[in-house]
Amino acid sequence: MQYILILIVSSFLLLLTKLISSKLNLFDVPDNIKIHKESVPNIAGLAFIPFSLFIIFYFQFNEIITKTLYFFTVVVLIGLFDDIKNIKPIFKLVALFLPIYLFTFYVGEVKTLGSYEFFNLNLGSFSLIFTILCIFLLTNAFNYIDGIDGLLALNVLVTLIFFQFLTFDDTFIFLSFSIFLSIYFFININFLGIFPKQFIGDAGSLGLGFLISSFLIIYTQIQVFLHPSVIIWLVAFVVYEFLSINIIRIKLKKNIFKRDLNFIFNKLQNKYSYKVSILICTTIHILLCSISILIYFSKFYLFSLILFIVLFIIYLVLRLRQSLKI
Repeated sequence: MQYILILIVSSFLLLLTKLISSKLNLFDVPDNIKIHKESVPNIAGLAFIPFSLFIIFYFQFNEIITKTLYFFTVVVLIGLFDDIKNIKPIFKLVALFLPIYLFTFYVGEVKTLGSYEFFNLNLGSFSLIFTILCIFLLTNAFNYIDGIDGLLALNVLVTLIFFQFLTFDDTFIFLSFSIFLSIYFFININFLGIFPKQFIGDAGSLGLGFLISSFLIIYTQIQVFLHPSVIIWLVAFVVYEFLSINIIRIKLKKNIFKRDLNFIFNKLQNKYSYKVSILICTTIHILLCSISILIYFSKFYLFSLILFIVLFIIYLVLRLRQSLKI
């Protein structure tokens, strides 16, 4: 019954955002840096606000998760304002500072990057600034992959499934968002023409980025279930692509805040079909996430860090060749 109820609530809220979008004429209009050809409702992320309040009330989460979800709704509101008003990136970053700082103050910080065979990576006085910077970067990194239908939903869905497996969490927090994103995925890809197509917008992509960032901190620093070198693989694809696209923009002497069509999914779609592009990106993500399970059971934590850096270098070289044709 709990699964069915979440399914019904998710479907209703996403249908409601479609009606609101149509009523208020809130659409993502195509241009030369977007691959869709028609105007699409773009405030599906708004549904996260009542959805979060509903699951807080229904499941009675602990204080840590509850506070995180409240800050999550603030991030969603900031993203929603950007969807409607299209504010400048610098203003958006300034606005995001408030919920991110409040999270570090009321929930927790990254105080350590883990213990290894010969050393401990404790952050000491750099803990606060490191935490804020990481949440900022990862929150925006998820916004970067929301450029092709279905990719963001699939990416976060896979991440949540691995979170569930690694933490054995029984609070329904991962399951709740997994059900919501499953419904949204079929809406986003306009599955069989049955579901009215919508975009989740910055409200959704920024919100999900913040949420995953929060989970990384909660489950390594506060409710210590996972070693940091295990959890990094759940966001490896997003981090690799975020760093790579910005390095590519710098290499091309472009504004790093200005969106372009050099993302991996854009390049793949130029060569293959949409379905193949999504499949390749999702497969890369699943393979990288799977490394977390190997590290979890083997406890080769130092090897995990080294491998993370090596694979990023390989990924970056391949992306440079793909985008710069070198």
